[in-house]
Amino acid sequence: MRTDISLNRFSWFHGLDYKKLIIIAFLLRLIVASAYDIFVSVTGKDIIAPDSKFYSINGRYVSLVFEGYGGKNMPFTKDLLLGDKSSDQIFIDALKREKMQLPPLNSAVGVHFRLIGILYFIFGYSTICVRVFNICLSILSVYLLYNVARRYFERVTANFFLLLALFLPTLFVYSITMSRDMFRVFLISLAIWTAYYIMNIINNIGEIWVKRLKLRF
Repeated sequence: MRTDISLNRFSWFHGLDYKKLIIIAFLLRLIVASAYDIFVSVTGKDIIAPDSKFYSINGRYVSLVFEGYGGKNMPFTKDLLLGDKSSDQIFIDALKREKMQLPPLNSAVGVHFRLIGILYFIFGYSTICVRVFNICLSILSVYLLYNVARRYFERVTANFFLLLALFLPTLFVYSITMSRDMFRVFLISLAIWTAYYIMNIINNIGEIWVKRLKLRF
């Protein structure tokens, strides 16, 4: 009787639909991210990630370089400043540091600046697009690891991991910020997923050769 009860407690994990869970997690994060973005724009206070303004302004600088600013025909002028002292100082520091060129790709910060710059160049200067991008990276990271978990663990364990990773408060909150941590998490998840598939291909090739050898002998 005890065994049956313990099994029934986790039986509902077998019926979890990972597609619905991912959609629910995305929509919930999108709602929270939108509300938080409005809060930050109204109050000017980013409680979760105070360094977001630094990333955002540097990303805006990169987007302006993509638009052609910094050349002879489109020099950087004062009308590009936002009027906020701290934001303007970050922008001026970026101009001096990068010398009106794109930041180098030899550091994680430089890559992150360029990613934000590309998003601003495509969608305009709106911080919500960066938050949505981080949300997508976060959910995609979980999905990649979930695929690996389904291969090496039982379905209950894989589904439990998916549910926990999608709605874990720390990951949930950080995914709606402009932090570069989500990009790092995605790269690690992608590396694990790639290594898994490479190993899987090698194992399949090995099995094929073993079968051929057995047929010969």
